[in-house]
Amino acid sequence: MNGLDFSTYHDFSEDLIGSFKFYARTIHGINDDVRLTNRLFVSGKSLRGFVRGKVGPKDGTDWVGGNYVMGLSGEVQLPNLLPESYKTDFSVYLDSANIWGVDYNDSIDDSNKIRSSVGVAANVFTPVGPLSWTLSQSITKASTDQTETFNFNIGTSF
Repeated sequence: MNGLDFSTYHDFSEDLIGSFKFYARTIHGINDDVRLTNRLFVSGKSLRGFVRGKVGPKDGTDWVGGNYVMGLSGEVQLPNLLPESYKTDFSVYLDSANIWGVDYNDSIDDSNKIRSSVGVAANVFTPVGPLSWTLSQSITKASTDQTETFNFNIGTSF
């Protein structure tokens, strides 16, 4: 497996911080096809608005992942909308990604299509740990992809 990750951050003002993230991965078997457990999938953090593991090439009713994945994400953290005592950060984002290439079967439609979504995220920092909410709207998707409008996570905020 080979990969590349790039992230950059820029402060537009004291309260407005932007980020841009790019990632790319490829995996190939040396003498055999890549095992299903080693295939690449798009993570829920990289492509918000889509159900984790239910994006990309599909073999029958199963999403099998691909040999290639690439994604871009842009996010802007908004100025404090609530008092500091609420310890809440809001941001708007645009995510896009693609997953393609199935080496074990040429007849599988790998739905080589760019998926994208836009949305709003909120991170609340509590004594229990961070709580994250996202509201998303998919912009582009393949017909086999499963999307979600709302997501809630405990324990991670980035």
